[in-house]
Amino acid sequence: MDTKKLKNNKYYIGKYNKFEKYKGWFIGSFFNDDDPRKTDKVEVQYKEQKKGHVCKSHYHKKKIELLIMIKGGAIFTINGNRQKIKTGDFLFIDINNITSGEFTKDSKYFSIHAPSITDDKVLID
Repeated sequence: MDTKKLKNNKYYIGKYNKFEKYKGWFIGSFFNDDDPRKTDKVEVQYKEQKKGHVCKSHYHKKKIELLIMIKGGAIFTINGNRQKIKTGDFLFIDINNITSGEFTKDSKYFSIHAPSITDDKVLID
């Protein structure tokens, strides 16, 4: 096997909590073409939210969401059903589910979306 074809040299080592410029997103399609973090396959974000922060009601047409709560807590409403998440929990939301949330504690979490589509979020009034 010719392994030269397997070496695209696209990799990056960084600190996940150093991307305030991109609202915490550190992998995704929104980076410049020459940036190794640019990919249309997935978006990954590290975020810290204060107690009381509200995520406005929205849904995604083509991408899934996964929220992994590292520390803290929140109440998310998915299609009218309230769900509490706390430290150590994760929340998976498939496409076309109306979602909103409020953080009940100061929180740290990872958010993963796939695929990476910048204009997929639809806000609900």
